[in-house]
Amino acid sequence: MIALLFALLAIAMVLAWDDRWRWSFVVFAIVLVMSIYWLDFHATTPLKIKL
Repeated sequence: MIALLFALLAIAMVLAWDDRWRWSFVVFAIVLVMSIYWLDFHATTPLKIKL
């Protein structure tokens, strides 16, 4: 999942560099939504640690 986020960020940077700003913002917004979901997923799942 993290590799997908980094790949999408790289795509957004390439699109911005190629003067496709609108698509770059769309991809960046998708990355932000996915990052928030991933953070929420990891912050709310209980850890199963047996001591």
